[in-house]
Amino acid sequence: IFMLKRVLFLIGNEQEAGPINDIAKSFKNKFNVSMDALYVKDMIKYEVFPSTIEGIGLNIGANYAFQEFRELEEITFKKLKDKVKQTFNEVYDVEGETVEATLEFLKPYDVLIILKNEKPGPYLRELLRTHYKPMIVFSEKEEYKFDKVLLLDDGGYKANRSLFEFFNIFGEQKVDVLRVNVDDKDLTGERFKENYNLISKEGDPLKVIIEEVENYDFIIMGDLKYAAMLEKITGKLGIRLLEAIKKPIFIG
Repeated sequence: IFMLKRVLFLIGNEQEAGPINDIAKSFKNKFNVSMDALYVKDMIKYEVFPSTIEGIGLNIGANYAFQEFRELEEITFKKLKDKVKQTFNEVYDVEGETVEATLEFLKPYDVLIILKNEKPGPYLRELLRTHYKPMIVFSEKEEYKFDKVLLLDDGGYKANRSLFEFFNIFGEQKVDVLRVNVDDKDLTGERFKENYNLISKEGDPLKVIIEEVENYDFIIMGDLKYAAMLEKITGKLGIRLLEAIKKPIFIG
């Protein structure tokens, strides 16, 4: 039995409803997938909980505030749902901490889609570190296309796994494979033959990649778990690329 791949869009706030609508419509036009959306009513972001309570239960003031914020979140969700309900099969809401609730809700889905701001925010960074299903990270743009696909291949296993996951979800298709300063022999090309076009370059990886990416619609990368943890100390290339690239990025 053929089953449609299931995609979950995480909507962070009401302002994201417009761009997420545009992305979802373009995505559905290109790929035959089933799409749902999720909004997490995250009370923690309001920081209303006294940190010194030690198990005595919330005091009345905090309890009242909590109820108010809960009502605010419900209003936000209703507005947001009105804006996107025509685009998705279902629009869900759950209460909880954003990352934890998203990861739990993701279990029956194949892919998580999230919108990034100019710089990856704390939720995105944490999801990059903890996700266990492929993610696609979008920037807000005028239009979205998915025809020309580029794999950023550092010669490691994670980029290879991302490519296989991408093909498994969206079907095998033509992909250009960019390697910068990689000496290892490429063994994957023989598997995908004419669908796999290897491009080898030398130079500053960040510069070369950012130049090349301009010619493509959709980028595939290996996972950023390591980079998301260490980028502050090391300025890891993965996070710098995530900030610089405005095209959709598939991360296995």
